[in-house]
Amino acid sequence: MNASIAKPPISIDIEAEGRRAVLENFKVENIQHLGRDDLLVAKILAGHGSEWGFWTTPESMMKGSTISFRNINLRKRLVDYLTKESFTAAYPDALIDEGVLMLTRLAMLMKLVPTGGRTINSKGERLKPSSIVQYIHTPCPQIIARAIRRKANSLASEGLFQFLTEADILEFKAYKRTRIQIERLHTLVSRGIWSDAPPQPDIRQITNPSTETYLPKTDRTPEPYQPLPNEWLAQIGPRVLWVIEEMGPNLLRLLKDMVDSFKWADLQRSKSAIGNEISKFITDHLEINPWLNRSNQPLTPPFKLTTASGKHGSNTCEWPPRTWEHITNLSVMLQAAHFFIALLLTAGRISEISTLSRDCIKISRDGKSYLYGYTYKLADNFFGDARTWPAPDILGQCLGQQARLAAAWDWLPNSLEDGQPQASRFSNDLWISIGAGGKAGAVGCGLHINSALKYLALRLDMDPAPGGKNIHAHRFRKTIGRLAGIALFNSPLVLKRLFGHKSIEMTLHYILCDPSVREEAENVLRELRIMNCAEALEEIHQALSDGTALPGHGGPGAARLITAVHNEDAKLHQAGRIWTEGSAYDLALLLTMQGQGWRLVKENIICSKVPGENGLCQQKRSKGEPNTANCQPQCDNRIVFARKRRDVELSIEQYLDIARQARDDGQLLVLAATLENAQDEWMNFSDLAEKYQADPEVKALFALCEEPDPEAD
Repeated sequence: MNASIAKPPISIDIEAEGRRAVLENFKVENIQHLGRDDLLVAKILAGHGSEWGFWTTPESMMKGSTISFRNINLRKRLVDYLTKESFTAAYPDALIDEGVLMLTRLAMLMKLVPTGGRTINSKGERLKPSSIVQYIHTPCPQIIARAIRRKANSLASEGLFQFLTEADILEFKAYKRTRIQIERLHTLVSRGIWSDAPPQPDIRQITNPSTETYLPKTDRTPEPYQPLPNEWLAQIGPRVLWVIEEMGPNLLRLLKDMVDSFKWADLQRSKSAIGNEISKFITDHLEINPWLNRSNQPLTPPFKLTTASGKHGSNTCEWPPRTWEHITNLSVMLQAAHFFIALLLTAGRISEISTLSRDCIKISRDGKSYLYGYTYKLADNFFGDARTWPAPDILGQCLGQQARLAAAWDWLPNSLEDGQPQASRFSNDLWISIGAGGKAGAVGCGLHINSALKYLALRLDMDPAPGGKNIHAHRFRKTIGRLAGIALFNSPLVLKRLFGHKSIEMTLHYILCDPSVREEAENVLRELRIMNCAEALEEIHQALSDGTALPGHGGPGAARLITAVHNEDAKLHQAGRIWTEGSAYDLALLLTMQGQGWRLVKENIICSKVPGENGLCQQKRSKGEPNTANCQPQCDNRIVFARKRRDVELSIEQYLDIARQARDDGQLLVLAATLENAQDEWMNFSDLAEKYQADPEVKALFALCEEPDPEAD
């Protein structure tokens, strides 16, 4: 940045100046009695607009808040809530005007007087303008509308809130947002600056059963976040990858050159002049470095891609990028795409992913990449507990690009009027706030995750509410839980480690709480059992047809597979039919009882027992569900796939090496335990058992473990 650029003027707190101007002309205790004209003057002095019936909040007072209700029509808000009240006759305009007057007075007092926030520690603080906007937009008009309804049925004329009934107060106190406003009214009364207060319950009186009663509403149970639909993921996935893999490298190259060359701009000129020079720089850069895809073809979005807001009738899908707005929008889109992949591949909580640093990807000693971060929800440590996740290649690419994106925006300005920063704006934060329309967030401002995901979907021409529910970061976690619960063997234990849960019950909740997910998981599990059995049967039939060696499946139950294939082939031959592609599947349906049997005990070991059959895994040879945790090697239902044979033989040799060392060291207990483990391994394969039991060295090792016969002496 040029050294000749003048320092920006000292910022003025417009909110404080407006408050000071009001207090110089009006006393706080008189605000509740001000008429329309005087109240309008106070509102103008406070900086909230000169039009009566509207509460306008300048952008300068919002200080980066995303609240969109900056010009509230107070009368319309009251009318909207009055239409929801069960009152048939039309409301007099005088009552609605009184409601607007009352709402304006409350807004002024919220601005002038410390009426507290939502926490105990903030009771002595003034409300922020963004908080006032929220309160006068929803809860306050709701309460005033009920008061107008009550007053319309009364002959009295003084006050408004005093016409609320005790049942009304109980109803409003049942919900946090209206309860806070009722409590705020009583706070103003206790400070002597408000007189029209809702009635307090009189506990000394006996309830009159003939009066109107209020039945408290049942607590609203929040609906759990649902997994993202498969169809929606299938559509948005390729688009997100296009943003990351095709557009991302080109955009990062442009941002790097823009940072390196940004000081050429005369930042003391008007915003339009600076914007024109930046547009020329972008155009010149694209002429020298055209944006190409991985096939070295001109880069063009294969779908409708929103690159601008469309202000002043501009093209919302203009391509290639040409303006500062295009660059900021594409940067926001790229960051959201990185977050999309990070959530989907780690199944992390929002707090875990949003607090990652730029150097979070590291290569471990095993040569694989891992993601290093912290977990907070279940951590005893205030600063969180360290966690690691496996990092696939695409995740490493995403987070690497995100670090480069954040590093570039460290040195790009908040807006074209601010000039280039003199220091890094985001420290080592991985995720940063980049505002669309040429603005970026303040220093230290984090990414608004759910909004970023929503606008990512909109910019990629996708539904931001898949399945009828808004896209939310936690839905990615539920999606991983659903997919893993459906497709992975031993998925609860896998998910427990991935989710960072402290108990298996928490993980089971993700899989079992949704009946549709549970039903889908059971259907997929049954189908996988049938397919695995059909694959093994097809291998045996192929070997019999070709006259080659049969697959070396081990375990007592392996012989039953060969017998079943022989019998089925003979049955088809007698019926004048031949073995087809579907024959193995049909036979697998019978052998597994439509997926009830053929359960995976551990890798390459199957329990073919179905409910109703005997098994050694249960006490007293029960005929119930198989207990795979107690699988016995000698059980007739046990099948060990041939692909495990190589691993078994390698394990036996390793056990024998340990046994030889134990023999040389005179450690007979270790020798006996090691030989027992080796024997358990070769029992699954009869040929291996014959081989090692006939080995003289193995016989000698077993002989050392035998106790000497005392009668031999």
